[in-house]
Amino acid sequence: MGTTLSTLTNLAIYIALVIVGAFLGSRKALRSRPLVWVGKLQFVALMILIVTLGVNLGANDEVVSSLGQIGLSALVITVFAMAGSLIFLTLLRRFVLRLDRYGLPVGSEAAAEEETHQAGKADNSLTKWIVIAVVLGMLAGRFVFPPAVTAHCGTVINFGLYLLLFMVGMDMGKQGTFVSDIKTAGFQVLLVPVAVCLGSLIFAAAVGLFLPLGVKDSMAAASGLGWYSLAPTLLAPYSLSVSAVAFLSNVMREIFSILAIPFVARYIGYVECASLPGAAAMDTVLPVVVGATHERITIYSFTSGVVLSLAVPILVPAIVALPF
Repeated sequence: MGTTLSTLTNLAIYIALVIVGAFLGSRKALRSRPLVWVGKLQFVALMILIVTLGVNLGANDEVVSSLGQIGLSALVITVFAMAGSLIFLTLLRRFVLRLDRYGLPVGSEAAAEEETHQAGKADNSLTKWIVIAVVLGMLAGRFVFPPAVTAHCGTVINFGLYLLLFMVGMDMGKQGTFVSDIKTAGFQVLLVPVAVCLGSLIFAAAVGLFLPLGVKDSMAAASGLGWYSLAPTLLAPYSLSVSAVAFLSNVMREIFSILAIPFVARYIGYVECASLPGAAAMDTVLPVVVGATHERITIYSFTSGVVLSLAVPILVPAIVALPF
């Protein structure tokens, strides 16, 4: 009950910050100004957030100790789960949502204009800074900062998220397309988390045929959908080894998503970026998705993350209860 209440509280805060930011950004007094500082502040805040995430992981003895023991199984499950969600969402975008690679309706004037100008912000240079931030953060967390400092990482991450989500909302409002983006997405946006979930679990089950864990436990490890702080807790009473694999796998999913999103945005599609982080698409990784794509993709990423976050507490016990 406590975990569910905490999840709902965080969701309410995230949604409120995006909405307030979008409202303020849409005001004429702000839209008429260039506000170059908004983008710069987003980048600085994102780097601080990613460095802090790295510090938090580097200081976590469980993460470091698990790398040698269960790292290979976690890595394989992570790669296949992310690939499955990516493939399923690509099929959904192309054949059901009927969107082009920029997340615009196929054949629309806006799509033609976007293609002509090669619009968007997909920039692989972002990956360089992300890699540097993650590596430096993990090294600092492991070898430099004492526990008294790393103990406050959670607070820094929360405030960093609040600032970033507010700035993302403000950027959306400033574009002046917030309402039209919602109309374009429609109720079909709810199909995005379904595709992400199915792709993750089906591909995890497939690779489980070749892993010592087996099909069920591979699905259980992947069912956290990137929520590495909750899934292992739910799996611990079932199996400590599966819980450890789930923890490391979901940590990997968040890190790999941050690194891969600029490439996916550039070479596959904007909407597909929301598939990689799973539940983290609503918070930690949302600024990376928007930074590599376009503000209109916020609707897909945020909605997918919210639905998947609410699904994890139900999905994990359901898979554990499977009769095989």
